[in-house]
Amino acid sequence: MKRRIEVATLVVKVASRCNMDCSYCYIYHAQDTSWQSMPRTMPAAVLAALVDAVAALYQIQQTKPLIVFHGGEPLLMGISSLRNVVSALVYRLPNVSLSIQTNGTIYNAALERLLVEHRANLTFSVSVDGFALENDRHRIGRRDRSMYPRIKETLEQSKQAGVLDNILMVVDIQSDPIRIHQFMRVTGAKQYNILLQDGDHDHLPPGKHDRHATDVGQWLWQLFQLYAAGPQDFKLKFFDDIALALVKRARGIQVPISTYSLCTMTVDTNGEVKQADTFRVNGDGADRLGGENIVESPLHDLANSPVNQANVEVTETLSPQCLDCRYLDVCGGGFPSHRSKGGDYRHPSIYCDDYVYLFERIEHALCR
Repeated sequence: MKRRIEVATLVVKVASRCNMDCSYCYIYHAQDTSWQSMPRTMPAAVLAALVDAVAALYQIQQTKPLIVFHGGEPLLMGISSLRNVVSALVYRLPNVSLSIQTNGTIYNAALERLLVEHRANLTFSVSVDGFALENDRHRIGRRDRSMYPRIKETLEQSKQAGVLDNILMVVDIQSDPIRIHQFMRVTGAKQYNILLQDGDHDHLPPGKHDRHATDVGQWLWQLFQLYAAGPQDFKLKFFDDIALALVKRARGIQVPISTYSLCTMTVDTNGEVKQADTFRVNGDGADRLGGENIVESPLHDLANSPVNQANVEVTETLSPQCLDCRYLDVCGGGFPSHRSKGGDYRHPSIYCDDYVYLFERIEHALCR
């Protein structure tokens, strides 16, 4: 009998284009080119279907999904249109969880009013990789222009308004961990999260020239030590999740076995429902489910369709190395998109050695 699948996160591509040209972007600089044929913004009919689909999903699932407005740059759809869809979702579902993931180049009074008005439901997350020196190494505007002055204004204004909830940062081992930690201390977000650059066995990301090297793990360990030693006036989710998993394991706390699987699904601007958009790094169309559209098909049905059932089963099937690893309950095998080799996901993550390096040291620090 197939396990039921529930949607944990729904990534909504309200805009398919971006006003920045980040060198490591898995949308515009990876293997997939589907964005080129997408509507620039999500049409009204698709937005209306989205509201209905999310409302239905909230009624069916035990797990209430997080709805993330994404892109491209989501704010390119216009604040008025975004306000309409947010207001419609909150009206239908007073307990809905929403988030905007933006590059921070657009911030104005209308956006601030929207964030303040819907504080109970809507969080604001900015992607930025540090101060200007670190950020501009990869995150630049068109024609190689620095966008950092605009981003800095967004960070300052949103902090002052009390709506700077999260900052998302991509790891670059060229950056000094001391400066990254200093940026976190002075910027004042409530939470930070860090992501490893996307890639797989066939397309190693920049800075990861050898899968067995531990340069990334060493960099993360340096940042962890700074975070653990400093005042805990903000959360760093990546490290908090690892530490909690290691401490639970050391104390023999068993995580209850779920009766269902969780997945991330994406709705493109044309309404097509796909897997997590990060699979686009693995190949052109690697995130496709079969062309079903949110206007015509319920999200719960698509999540439990034979094609998505098969995809979830493939990504949950781990390599023998992962199954034998003592840290399996900490990383779960890593991001599926980082495990792909020739379209086969039964391989260790390209960051496996980095993870082990980091986990061993955090475990020694916390659990000795």
